[in-house]
Amino acid sequence: MNRHQIICGSLAWACAAGAILMVARAHPVVTPPDMLFAGLVVLLAVLFVWMGWWDDAANDGPEPSWLERAVATGWLWMRRIVCWTAAAAFLAVAVRLLADGIEVRQVPFFLAAVMLGVLLIWVGLKGTGRVRSLSDDAAVHAGRRKRYGWWF
Repeated sequence: MNRHQIICGSLAWACAAGAILMVARAHPVVTPPDMLFAGLVVLLAVLFVWMGWWDDAANDGPEPSWLERAVATGWLWMRRIVCWTAAAAFLAVAVRLLADGIEVRQVPFFLAAVMLGVLLIWVGLKGTGRVRSLSDDAAVHAGRRKRYGWWF
């Protein structure tokens, strides 16, 4: 196990423990918001496991297994659905601000909503590359498309 996997695994365990503590704190009256936030923290734990053991250390062999191909395709669509839903929410906020007549004090919120919406559309479409910037996202996605036989 490398250092990256240890860090991601530790963060995943912390998220799982945090979700359990969130629900335990709310017991005996667990409300839907409690379950929503606990569920989001569990999803964050899954993301850390994914990052530590698969996404950053994907098998670079010539032929992926059917399991690797299925998991990669599932991740692609889950990422797209989550990112594009969040992008739609941010862009809806921006449209709402424009429709209501944007005021000067609302301009930073408007710009942030538009920029986050556009960024989330990009991340949903191309994902993230090896470098933590936008510079290699398209190239890494093209490599993954070729590796897994994606047409989309």
